[in-house]
Amino acid sequence: MSISREERMRRARSVRLHVIIALFSLLALIALNAVLSSHYPWWLWVLMVWMPLIAGHTAWSMGLFDRNKEGS
Repeated sequence: MSISREERMRRARSVRLHVIIALFSLLALIALNAVLSSHYPWWLWVLMVWMPLIAGHTAWSMGLFDRNKEGS
């Protein structure tokens, strides 16, 4: 059993919102980093933590974590 089209669209919108928030947040952190301590790019740590979260969110939105109910 796969997810419905409406559910897929809702999940895609939530991932898109997550990516947009991540991008704007990272842009703000890059600007803050440039002002406060431009010699060390600490915003990369935030990027390294956020990217796997977005990857997991994307996998969820594609239905990769949904249990297959057909066999039960």
